[in-house]
Parts: sequence; structure tokens; C-alpha cells
Amino acid sequence: MHSTRPAAAASHQERRARVRAVLAGSVPNLVQWFNLYVYAIFAPYFRTEFFDADSPDSLIYVYALFAVTFVVRPVGSWLFGRFADTRGRMAALVAAVALMSAGSLALAIAPTERVVGAWAAVILVVVSIVQGIAAGGEYAAATVLLSESGTRGHRGFFASFQGATIVGGLVLAQGLLLVLLLIGDRTSVSQWGWRVAFAAGGAAGLVSLWWARGRRRSASTAVAATSTPPSTMAELLRSHWRPLVWVMLLTAGGSAAFYTATVTVPSLFRETAFGAGGAPAELAVTGVVFAAFVVLMLLQPLGGALSDRIGRKPLLIAFGAAGVLGAGLLVSTAERETTSPVVFGILVLSFAVLTCYLSVNGIAKAEVFPAHVRALGVGFGYAVANSLFGGTAPLVYHATGGSTGFIVYLTVLLGVTLAAALAMRGGVATALDAPRP
Repeated sequence: MHSTRPAAAASHQERRARVRAVLAGSVPNLVQWFNLYVYAIFAPYFRTEFFDADSPDSLIYVYALFAVTFVVRPVGSWLFGRFADTRGRMAALVAAVALMSAGSLALAIAPTERVVGAWAAVILVVVSIVQGIAAGGEYAAATVLLSESGTRGHRGFFASFQGATIVGGLVLAQGLLLVLLLIGDRTSVSQWGWRVAFAAGGAAGLVSLWWARGRRRSASTAVAATSTPPSTMAELLRSHWRPLVWVMLLTAGGSAAFYTATVTVPSLFRETAFGAGGAPAELAVTGVVFAAFVVLMLLQPLGGALSDRIGRKPLLIAFGAAGVLGAGLLVSTAERETTSPVVFGILVLSFAVLTCYLSVNGIAKAEVFPAHVRALGVGFGYAVANSLFGGTAPLVYHATGGSTGFIVYLTVLLGVTLAAALAMRGGVATALDAPRP
């Protein structure tokens, strides 16, 4: 009778440690993505501060640099993935957030093109590279930390907080834009509001590091580094290339759809509204987009919990099929619709579909790699596909000059993800169930 009490107490302590690990991973992840989305959302406003204001291609230049942050992500995933597999997931996450925050603070005080000429663009390039490396490393650390923090039967729910905090960063960035438009106007956001946004992102990063430091030991207790030697990139490519390729294929369409739905489409709705009704219409649509992002954030734990009941595969297949059928309609509608209730309905519907991917893709990837190569495999596979197809989505849309070519491009990528989902192995037991060495 008495022997069950210590076991129950130990079980309770383990659950608390795992919850702390989720919190310790979620808060820095939230801030990391807030910093990244400040760039994406404020790009149409600060583009004339780093490039010639009279250039019609300044928006393309800014989104090209946004794409650069994705091109260098494989480097970050390699560096931080090995770091996470040797020193621990939480240590790698903290280091990545520190690097991202430093980049945001640098942009907050960066001189503009009118002051230093072309050097302003050079500064933006350097910061984009630094933040891209940080983002590539952070994804692997956060994904694996949250996936390993859950217990069997609840891992989807635990891991879905990565998706929730990714969208949470988007909500914060969109909310900050809404506040700045309320207290000022489009011109003031272009002149100084973007500096406030980058400063807020950098400061939030420093606060999150302080907050996570006190929970780092609990997180490390629940989920530590492996005790076996970590794999090298050569071993990953030689012994685990099949799951690596599968991760890339799954990420291709999912990542392109994510950035289309959360960056390109909201931007199109705002610009279309501004062109049709001026600043009041732009403000109204910005508020609607913010509300839709809140819905997307709240949907993530629901998607994760549902995957614990029915599996990851049905949700991923539903996402791929609905995406192939509806991607074209979403993009073409964003180019012409300005009515706020309709915009909200379209976004919520598309976000419900996106949740079928976003809430489970991290755990699905973590489940196919053994522990000693998990962070490197998940991070590198994601980073390569994301750099090719995810962050480039806004650039591809603007560079192709419209919807037709881009819709074909996006639909093909979604077809690739659908094929990967259909090829996904079934079964209950995964690599996450294997005892940690």
C-alpha cells in the first residue's frame, strides 16, 4: 500500500517536469517567431527605409532578403541540431533565441538608406543571414523538445504548442501593427513604427531568455541530450536518408502553404483594401486578420489532441487534399475581396485546413528519427525544404507578377505533401517510444 505512494509522487513530479519543459520551450519559441514575423509583416512599410524609395522593386528586394533568412536555415539547423543532440534541446533553443534577438535590436537602431546609402541594404542582408541561422536552429530545438516532453497518447497535444506559439508570434506581430496603425497611420509606421516593432522583438527575446533560465533545469530533467555520441551529417545522409527525404517532401507544400496563408494572403487583403477604401479599409482588414490569427492559434492544441485520437496521417492527408483543391481559390480571392466579414470567413476556413498540417507536422517528423539524430534530422530536413519552398513563397508570388503561375506552383507543392502524407507509415509505436540511451 505504502509502496504506491512514492511511485505516485514520482509520477506526479515527472508530469510537472514535462509541463515545465513545454512552457520553457514554448515561451522562447513564441518570441522567436514574433521576431521573424515582425520582419515579414512590416516589410511593406520599412522597404523604403533600406532601399531607394523611388524604386518600384523595393518590396521585391525586401521579400528577397526574407527569403535569404530561409536559404541559410540549413546552416543553422546543422550547427544547432548537433548542439541540441550533444548539449541538450533547451541549451540550443536559448542560444538560437539570443542570436535572433540581437538581430532585431540591430535593425531597430540601423541607419536608413537616406543616411548611409547602399550600406543600409548591406546591414539588412547581414541581419537577415544571422536571423536565418538562428531560425533554422530554433525550429529543431523547439520541435524535438516539445515532442519529447509529452507522454505516449498525449504527444500530439504537447507538441502542438509549437504550432500554437508560432502563430502566437504572428498574433503579436499583427497586433502590434494594428496598434501602430490605430495611434498613427501608414506613413508613421513606415517612418518609425517599424523600429518600435523590432525593438519590441529584441527586448521580448531578452526577457524570454531570463524567464527560461529559471526553468532550464526542469526542462533538462524531463528531456536531456542523449548519452550516445551524436550522429554526423554523413551518418544522417547514409543511415537515415529515407526519413530525411520524407521530412523534406512533407515540408515542401506545408511550408509553402503556411507562408502563403499567413504572409502573402493577409498582405494581399490589406493592400487590396487600402487600394479600394484607403486607410480606414486597411485598418478594418488588419483587425480582421488579427482576429483570424487568434483563431488559428487556438486551433493548434485542438488539432494536436485530435491527432492523439485518430493519428497524424489522417490530418496530414486532409490538409494535402483540401490544399490541392482550394489553394487557387484562396489566392485569387485575396486579390479582389475587401469586405471584412468575408475576409474573416475565408481566413478562418483556410486556417482550419492549415491546422491539419501545422499542429502535427513537428511531432510527425520527430517520430521518424531515433533520439541521437532527432534534432539534426528534423531540423535539417525541415530547413532545406523550407528554404526552397517556404520563405520564398511571398517572393515567388510578387516575382511572378500575379496569381496564375503562383497558384500552379503552390498546387504542385501541395500535391507533393499529399503524396508524402499518403506514404506515411501507420502504427502506434514510434521512435519516440524507444528507451532513451
